Amino acid sequence: MSEHGQRWRHRTVDRVVWILEAAARAPGGVTVAELARTVGAPASSVQDLVNGLVATGFLLEQRRRFRLGPAPHVLNLIAGRVVPRISQAELNELSRVAGTPVLLTVRVGLDAVHLARGGEDEIPRLVPLADEHMARPLLRTAAGRLLLAFTDEAERGGLLDELARHDPEAVAEFRRALPAIRASRISRSEGLADPEVSALAIPVTDGPVVTGALVLMHQRRGRSERLRLDRAAARLLAHIQEGRT
Repeated sequence: MSEHGQRWRHRTVDRVVWILEAAARAPGGVTVAELARTVGAPASSVQDLVNGLVATGFLLEQRRRFRLGPAPHVLNLIAGRVVPRISQAELNELSRVAGTPVLLTVRVGLDAVHLARGGEDEIPRLVPLADEHMARPLLRTAAGRLLLAFTDEAERGGLLDELARHDPEAVAEFRRALPAIRASRISRSEGLADPEVSALAIPVTDGPVVTGALVLMHQRRGRSERLRLDRAAARLLAHIQEGRT
């Protein structure tokens, strides 16, 4: 348990997050009625939340439709370099060096979210996960396990307490793997999220802080894929290090 106690989900916070995500995913905006269906709450309650979000710049209203406002971006600017910044051209170059598709991933609460991908994707059914920024369970992805391993210890404890409520076996296995992940700075997934996919994740850093993960993937066929990913990661790490010197 973290020093702040267990971090249970909060209904109102969940509703606000769902409203913001729904607005972000709708270029033309969403109505209160549509948001109420998404959130599963009375339209009057959603309207109150929406009013507050508009007043604080998290939502913008146009013709009774709501879309994401500038406030989230401003908070990122205030905080500094929160999200790893790797251009599409850089991701494509990293993919070329590695010889595999590359996904840029961050942790959002209890999920791993792919921000972008580089190179040609060899597993077409996984493309929407990156292009639509779909959330994936932390402990079921190589990136999620890596990012959780390098989360602040106190925060990590609270997150694991929450995750243990739903998947105690995965939490127990992660705790056993944690020292090795931190020591090697590499995390693997052999079919955790998809039985046909092998994945390996390495950290993206801003100084000493791990801000994201780069994920390399292959179709899972046997031990040869693990060795192939190891070689790809070695090439990628050498390329990144060379760029810093």
